[in-house]
Amino acid sequence: MDNNKKIISLIQTDGSFYTNAFLRGIVSNYSRQNKNTIIIDLRSSKSDFFWTVYTTEKIKYVDDMLNVIANINVQMLKTYLNVKNEILCIKDLGSNLLAEHNFNYLLKCLTSIYENTIVVIQDRLLQFENNILDFSDVILLPFIKEPVSFENFRKTYMGLLTSKAKDISILPIMIVSDYNFDFQDEEFYTIFKDVIKFKFDLKIQNEVANPGFLFKDKSNEFVKTLDLLLEKLNDLKSLNLQSNDYYEEKKIYINLKDKLHKDLVEKMKEYLNISDQLKLREIIKVQIETLLKFYNVELQISIKQKLVKELSDDIVGLGVLEDLLEDSKISEIMINGNKNIYIEKNGKLEETNIAFQDTNKLKIVIDRIASSVGRHIDEASPIVDARLKDGSRVNAIIAPVALNGPVLTIRKFSKHKLSADDIIAYGSANKEIMDFLRKEVKNKKNILISGGTGTGKTTLLNVVSSFIAQDERIITIEDSAELQLQQKHVVRLETRAKSIEGTAEISIRQLVINALRMRPDRIIVGECRSGETLDMLQAMNTGHDGSMTTVHSNSCQDAISRLLVMSLMAGVDLPEKSIISMIVSAINVIVQIKRFPDGTRKISEICIVKKSDTKQYELMPVFLYDVETNTYSSLNEGYFQ
Repeated sequence: MDNNKKIISLIQTDGSFYTNAFLRGIVSNYSRQNKNTIIIDLRSSKSDFFWTVYTTEKIKYVDDMLNVIANINVQMLKTYLNVKNEILCIKDLGSNLLAEHNFNYLLKCLTSIYENTIVVIQDRLLQFENNILDFSDVILLPFIKEPVSFENFRKTYMGLLTSKAKDISILPIMIVSDYNFDFQDEEFYTIFKDVIKFKFDLKIQNEVANPGFLFKDKSNEFVKTLDLLLEKLNDLKSLNLQSNDYYEEKKIYINLKDKLHKDLVEKMKEYLNISDQLKLREIIKVQIETLLKFYNVELQISIKQKLVKELSDDIVGLGVLEDLLEDSKISEIMINGNKNIYIEKNGKLEETNIAFQDTNKLKIVIDRIASSVGRHIDEASPIVDARLKDGSRVNAIIAPVALNGPVLTIRKFSKHKLSADDIIAYGSANKEIMDFLRKEVKNKKNILISGGTGTGKTTLLNVVSSFIAQDERIITIEDSAELQLQQKHVVRLETRAKSIEGTAEISIRQLVINALRMRPDRIIVGECRSGETLDMLQAMNTGHDGSMTTVHSNSCQDAISRLLVMSLMAGVDLPEKSIISMIVSAINVIVQIKRFPDGTRKISEICIVKKSDTKQYELMPVFLYDVETNTYSSLNEGYFQ
């Protein structure tokens, strides 16, 4: 649709003469400007008083046209309708033509003939069918300045605001007459400071029914305001996404966005030395304004703001993921190809309606994340672990390993650093458990936190590590640095992936071995996954008490078995019995975390690891969670009193 053509929907919230006169004013003024206009009045038949000022033969029925819609085309309409100004009313006042699928097709045909298509309906129709939002470019809502009319208007206005999916312009029109009631309404004066006000005087009320009256008196206050309104309507042009042909306009928007993106990338090359994101976003905003002027393209403010945000997110951020990353209720983001994005919110998986424009845009985001921490991803090395600036964990997989497009998983880190009190408040543990863990940390017990994927092992490790005294030297070792220790004397080490040539890799195992030469009081390994487990156990057994790590397993008993298997992966020829003995000597406390079907995460079990005379080791439970009663049982209290 031509951007200068508009579909204006006028919703009447009362049956007053003033609203009809206001509509006459719009139509007459368009006629005076030689703009061809069609009115589709879905409230009135041609015998109604409003249209008696016209010869009834000029008025046609929209019902008749819809009955033969299958045979209608634009050329046929031009022979049937007056292409300068036309009025369509309805035969059946009880029907809801907005609900007809054919009505949208008829509008599409009419917009190729008329510059302005005005659809007039009563607010009662909106409760049955709201697709007026799909085809309107702008909605006019006239009301009289008196309490009852304003209340009807307010209900309609708020209903439109909450139901609209697109950014459509809704213009409140307040009609002030000699008979209006003044009233004090705080909401009115707060929301509608800039409402368009039309003043009706006796002259206008008498002359508006005269078909020859064209509102030529420029000194009249009503005419002045009318001209201002039409100017405002004329300014709503260029790229108007609220047309009946929405998908075509969406394509125009994408094409403009792509062109801006291409030109912006070139212009932003001179600002490569700026790292401040806020400053870069301001520069991008200015550059977009400049480019739009150069293109000679005018946009609605809301569309321009949308472009600025999306392009800024694309160029200096992570594109469509920015809003998800800002949402504190989202704990995980899962992207399966460019079109399928899922989130975990309040412990539950949800599918979003967000998508990347194409696979290439998603790959650019993955490359940006990887390169920001000195890593790379390509076909030769299609898997990468990385992190965001806030510490959020990132895993990405691309082709040829990922068959249905790139896969990106982001485990978000809360901006609020959790404390023991938070863990208790969330119901993930009780005060007795946290006091026990605090005592074990201060007594320099080696602690293993066990749990499945997404149970909160790293979060709990952060909280438990906060119990370490400020005067101790702590060395943390991770694949992707996530731990957020608050002590002053912390040395953070992170692994390095293989280079493009397949060399220069630095593993967790190498870092654990090196950490022993760095005079640590405690060593904290983010997660034991392989042969580094054996080195961690040796460190715990050689004077580095109070160390901590996490492991993937389903119970305290399984955690021991998992440590055994991973120690064997070190390639050292040791009998299992010797390794188990090493595990029992090294690990003092195992904390098991579990995620439950309702999305909550809780410490489900805490066990003490003890040597046994009759068998290799014994797990002594000290806390157990009961799902049915939602309570913790304290066991073997004599051990830790």
